[in-house]
Amino acid sequence: MRKIILYIQQRLSIRLGLLIVLIITVVFSLLFDFLFYRCKYYVRQAAIERAAQLLDNTAERINGIMNETEVVTNYMAMYTPRHLHPDSLLAITHRTVADHSFLTGFAISMEPYYFPEMGRYFSAYSLRENDTISTVREGPFEYFEKIWYKSSHIRGVPCWVDAYDDYNEGTQSSKDILTSYCCPMRDENGKFIGSITASLTLKWLSEAVTQIKPFPNSSAIMIGRTGTYLVHPDTAKLYRETIFSDADPRVRRDITSLGKAMIAGHSGMMLTIVDGKDSYIFYRPLERTGWSIAIVCPASDVFRRYNQLLYAVWIMIGFGLLMLLLICYQTVRKAMQPLKQLSHQAQHIANGNFEEPLSESQRSDSVGRLTNSFILMQHSLASSVSDIRQVNAELEQRYEELARAYQLKMEANEQKTAFIRNMFHQIRTPLNIISGFTQVLSSSIGELSEEEIADITSRMMSSAKSINHISKILTASAGHNNLTGETTTFSCNALCREAAASVKLNVPDKVEIKVESNVPDTFTIHTNREALLSILDELLDNANKFTLEGCITINCSLENADIIISVSNTGDKIPAGARDHIFIPFTKLDSFTEGIGLGLTLSRHIAHQLGGDITYDDTYDNGTRFIVKIPINLS
Repeated sequence: MRKIILYIQQRLSIRLGLLIVLIITVVFSLLFDFLFYRCKYYVRQAAIERAAQLLDNTAERINGIMNETEVVTNYMAMYTPRHLHPDSLLAITHRTVADHSFLTGFAISMEPYYFPEMGRYFSAYSLRENDTISTVREGPFEYFEKIWYKSSHIRGVPCWVDAYDDYNEGTQSSKDILTSYCCPMRDENGKFIGSITASLTLKWLSEAVTQIKPFPNSSAIMIGRTGTYLVHPDTAKLYRETIFSDADPRVRRDITSLGKAMIAGHSGMMLTIVDGKDSYIFYRPLERTGWSIAIVCPASDVFRRYNQLLYAVWIMIGFGLLMLLLICYQTVRKAMQPLKQLSHQAQHIANGNFEEPLSESQRSDSVGRLTNSFILMQHSLASSVSDIRQVNAELEQRYEELARAYQLKMEANEQKTAFIRNMFHQIRTPLNIISGFTQVLSSSIGELSEEEIADITSRMMSSAKSINHISKILTASAGHNNLTGETTTFSCNALCREAAASVKLNVPDKVEIKVESNVPDTFTIHTNREALLSILDELLDNANKFTLEGCITINCSLENADIIISVSNTGDKIPAGARDHIFIPFTKLDSFTEGIGLGLTLSRHIAHQLGGDITYDDTYDNGTRFIVKIPINLS
């Protein structure tokens, strides 16, 4: 492609020919665009009128059936109160269905205990199935809660109801989806005594709507008052999905606007995308029911003949322009022959040492090459300089990366040294205590009282517990990806009490530990008990270190499907600048306190393995509070 472009740029005769053809093309394109725009407008208007006519005809057909249904139902609402006898009502419903072939079902449903001898329920119902009409007194079921009964009762006026499934266990039911016209029935005093319901199957309505085919690939839909699909080419969406759930409202706002317009009872046309194709949607309402019908016509169908004509015309225009180009080329070529000699001379000069830069020529013909040959050398030099700069930038970036890596390595070495020194201190101190008390016991065992022996052994056990705690943390750090212990079901309150009981307070005369709970003792959770207990032990141990007076509180509560356990103390709050670092490994806010800076890090990791998390509560003002949140059931 570049060779072709370069060849054209070097041939002034071809460029002039192309320029002439281009001017003629622009003029003819503007003319044909205007003509085809008008043609497309008329084709579009014809399609709109055709679709609107089909919609009107279908709507009139549907409205005719619904009008007859309303007339029959309203008349029976006035006639029936004069013949209120159970047998008469059964006969009336049967005769009504038999005399009106468009009716699928007809029901006269009375208020509770209207006929005391019949009990609470009495509903005479006749149903047409094929050529058979079945008339029954409906079995005992709460038809008073059905939409076809409640609508007329609540509104107090006749009304159409949206499509519904007629199935009721133990009663006579239609296999098809029905829509009904409901009319309240009143006695001579105007009191509501029952409802008369005339039912139509949506099968005939669906057939009437789907027969609307203004174009080969067009389709029809119908929606109810809330946008539910009553008729749709995809039967899986019927009565289950709405026009609003059919598209993401954040992306397809046009579909949402269309649904709102159809529900509002508007008529019109919209151009949108359906199944990845540009389509025209023509819609209009069915006033009696609050429903709306629409025709979806692909734009390719609407403008099929127009596009065929357009393709043929453009082929003819392209052929004519090609012939015109050849004629122009031959004519200009003869006129440009003398300039070829000038091109060879300019090339010879361009190969010398011409120092002064020339202004860049906008021409690409033979004359323009005289100037642009020298500029080509300047461009080559600029390209080389650009390459050198890029190499320098890459070297500088690599140097910064190496410096950063070196800094990270030094920081890691410092953390490693501090960790080893801290761990040595944490192990050496309790070992010295144990060693010292061991010598005391061995040399003075007979001279010590029982209280002194008990105090010594207690101190030795506490020191051993500290060493064991550090050992557990190191062990967990070495293999923290695996939890130990089994998943069991246990009482959350009991676990909290056990954790609290295992804490030996540093200042027992000034600090107390409390367990509070918003869940009953019988409430249980299913998770790794040993892992959760280790989390609580770590949080309680930290609270014990920093609480010199006041209390340490464990609180249990329930939030949705999670159990929330908070551990709070009345000690000092963690400084705001250090709160983002407390869960980083080997981090200690105070170098003089016990610990190796791994407890909170590993506790949070264990909480993550349990499906939860540990967070620091910034809103707690009376000290420090950590919140453990894990699922009630660990899968």
